[in-house]
Amino acid sequence: MPVYTKCCLRWFTLVLACCFALTGCSPTKRQPTPQLEYDGVVTSNAAKGVEISFNHPVASVTWVWNGKTHQTLVRKPSNKVWIPASLPQGTAYHIVLRRAQGPGTNPWTKTAAVDGETAPPLTVTTNPGIWQFNVPADGPFTFTFSAPIANQAQLLQDLHFSPPVAGQLDWTSDTTAQFIPAKALSQAETVHMTIDGGIAGPMSTRGQYLANATIERPFIVASDERIVVTETLPERLTLYRNGKPILTSLCNTGVTGAATQPGQYYIHSMVPSATMSGVDPDGETYHIPNVPWVMDLVGNTAIHGYPRASYGYPQSNGCVELPIETAEKLYQLVQIGTSVVIEK
Repeated sequence: MPVYTKCCLRWFTLVLACCFALTGCSPTKRQPTPQLEYDGVVTSNAAKGVEISFNHPVASVTWVWNGKTHQTLVRKPSNKVWIPASLPQGTAYHIVLRRAQGPGTNPWTKTAAVDGETAPPLTVTTNPGIWQFNVPADGPFTFTFSAPIANQAQLLQDLHFSPPVAGQLDWTSDTTAQFIPAKALSQAETVHMTIDGGIAGPMSTRGQYLANATIERPFIVASDERIVVTETLPERLTLYRNGKPILTSLCNTGVTGAATQPGQYYIHSMVPSATMSGVDPDGETYHIPNVPWVMDLVGNTAIHGYPRASYGYPQSNGCVELPIETAEKLYQLVQIGTSVVIEK
């Protein structure tokens, strides 16, 4: 070999040795594969399940719920994974994790218990309430939920009226919304308002939902009519419309021991005739068929026609009695939901 070639090789070897000596260079060592580890529960959600966390992205998790084994595949591996167990609201749950694996890590093969309790069912308070009378014809109707609502736009789809009522829904807070009718409802109209519940209905930020499939809130719209019964002698009944008397008559209220109680009432139901039975204050029983023009108020108290020799003082067993012809006139003028005030 030529002398100059040997010199070049020796020079290159010397330079390379110096490089390693000066820079600390060494051959590259292979790093160990990271170990996937379970970190714990992030949150629970009755509608979605339980969200759990790992120290590295996960592609699949094997878990056991109610004695059945499931596998959840994660399309885009992530450190946080939802276990889609269908959890009852307001109850404890127990899920067992069996295995998890992800890209570039050693699989997690330990067993871990996931225990916790879901939030209680969502509730809603409405105004008007169930069978509420004297509801303002132009609203607003309010809905107050027990927890902040995540899908607020859903409520308008879940809210129904029969007969139909058009209007606008506004959220005044994360728990309260109000519905404002586009136009005033008909006076004394019976309206059936319902809210769709279940998982497809309003849902809180914690996955709470209304336990009932349908929340029913029938109500009766306010009327400009009002009946006033005055128990001062001579007892008298007056029907007002828009504040003006349109019918007035002497009437009878309950005797001592069966007095007609003062207060605010509404006509709940109306029938042309009814059979009335009961016990008088003296202990005598009675059974009277075909009592005409009956307008029920509360319990066994009603306004109706009844033949008497005279009117204007207590004679009944708690009801408000009118001459039969007058009771028929009143029956034709009023409707269910008409306000009735009985006063001393």
